[in-house]
Amino acid sequence: MKQSVFSRIEPRTVQRKVVDSIRDAIIRGDLAPGEHLTEVDLAAQMGVSRAPIREALRQLEQEGLVTSIPNRGSFVIEFTEQDVAEILTLRAALECMAIEWAIPHLTPADIAALRQAIEAERQAIAAQRLAELAELDMRFHEYICVKANHSRMLRTWYSLSAQCKVLLNRRFRILSNYTPGTVIRDHTAIVDALERQDAATAIALTNQIRERVQAELVQILHQPILHTPDIQAKE
Repeated sequence: MKQSVFSRIEPRTVQRKVVDSIRDAIIRGDLAPGEHLTEVDLAAQMGVSRAPIREALRQLEQEGLVTSIPNRGSFVIEFTEQDVAEILTLRAALECMAIEWAIPHLTPADIAALRQAIEAERQAIAAQRLAELAELDMRFHEYICVKANHSRMLRTWYSLSAQCKVLLNRRFRILSNYTPGTVIRDHTAIVDALERQDAATAIALTNQIRERVQAELVQILHQPILHTPDIQAKE
């Protein structure tokens, strides 16, 4: 019998790709807040059946990116000021907890890794890859949350991740004249405090950043995102 050329394709692979595609489009702002998501249209665009679309919309509703209205269908979430306040205050509370739990475990190698993460953010800003910057921003904080070795806290933090990326991308794109650069300043100050094992300062910085970012997001909550593609880094 001829040796198989192809590996077996699992049904979950299609499902995962559908979820990732819709999630990424919402985070980037390609699907606008309040936009109607029809199974027929999405299935036609992706070349799949309606079943994985239906399951993807259910998962994204659990992630807080899609809302389902009886007898009307599924829609991209439209964040309110209350939503922004709840998401950011809960995230800040979790990250403050993570700082306290992580500091005893942070090594010089961890501090170096966090500084390398900041350098990656700097490069993304220079190349105007703002969608990537939103991802890198979350990875920076994820690193600290993981080092806290607090599984329940980490699961809760992950549950907010997609919603935070939507808000970060909106902030970076609409306020692109200054907000991307604040990431470098903010994260450097946090790492400096972590290196000194100064939890109080790192926590104070986290809360100050939350207050500023929350005010900025409320200011731009209903402004449209300009769909300018990220500039790719030169080879």
